[in-house]
Amino acid sequence: MWLTRLIATAYLARGARLWLATRLIVAIVLLFGSQDPIRFSAATSAGMIVLSTTACFLDVRRRRESALLGNLAVTGPALAPLFILPALLGEWLVYAAATPLR
Repeated sequence: MWLTRLIATAYLARGARLWLATRLIVAIVLLFGSQDPIRFSAATSAGMIVLSTTACFLDVRRRRESALLGNLAVTGPALAPLFILPALLGEWLVYAAATPLR
């Protein structure tokens, strides 16, 4: 099913907000451990994307939107790119900002 612009923008914004919240929480935890909260390895960045996407799906479940999305014929695989894209773009931007120009 094709997602409408309204659904896509709402879930892209939610994905971005939850990625930012996840990233801030992990950064605070790393600061308490006296580690660098900005520069992650590729594996840690992939874990951040998975953690953020999982938080998005849990948020959909917490808000009890599954029935509504089911009535609109929006499935989990249709939502996954909307949750992964902001996290992937955010991690790439953080990596690009933290890497010095050569």
